[in-house]
Amino acid sequence: MIAVAAALWIWNEPIQGLLGDQGRLRSWLARLGPLGPLATIGLSVAQVILAPIPGQFVGVMNGYLYGIAAGTLYTVVGLVLGTAAAMALARRYGRPLVERLVPEGQLTRWDGIADRQGPWFFFLVFLFPFVPDDINCFLIGLSPLPIPRMLVLATLGRLPGVLVSCWVGARAVAFPTWAWLPLGGGAVALAWLFWRYHEKLEGLALGLIRRLTGRQG
Repeated sequence: MIAVAAALWIWNEPIQGLLGDQGRLRSWLARLGPLGPLATIGLSVAQVILAPIPGQFVGVMNGYLYGIAAGTLYTVVGLVLGTAAAMALARRYGRPLVERLVPEGQLTRWDGIADRQGPWFFFLVFLFPFVPDDINCFLIGLSPLPIPRMLVLATLGRLPGVLVSCWVGARAVAFPTWAWLPLGGGAVALAWLFWRYHEKLEGLALGLIRRLTGRQG
């Protein structure tokens, strides 16, 4: 947290120049034509299947680059394609492929949690924070649940989070320069808290989901 705050202070002017020139950056992206949106859609697809970066970051980036409406559209399209691909790959190639794409510990844990769960459970998993929705895309593919229906529920569940992320990105230039220091430090602090207490946060979210679905244990 201290290191990030120091970096924000030292590189204040370059950061301000980058974040403050949103119009110029958007004009440059417009000259790329469809390549810009295709690249960010591809990033969302990769995020679902390979999970190299947090999904919220993609939404914030798209909101900043394309605005709330277009940013939300591109993010949702990428998530739909990535989710459909994850479900279809798991359905087609089965558990051996899923075991290569999902960490063993998480797969074993969520195998027991999601076993014999219905559509309402998975919808809440996609809706609530602190639970690994990308893993559940593969688990849905391994289950007998209909993929088209589950794809609709996954999209609806993720939509509120996408809208919030894109709104934050689109409004980034409205924040004064001095606000980026506490915002950056706060983001790092939240990331540390999630890393440190992710099991407890996941347990709280999962407990609420179970109460809403009437499941115990």
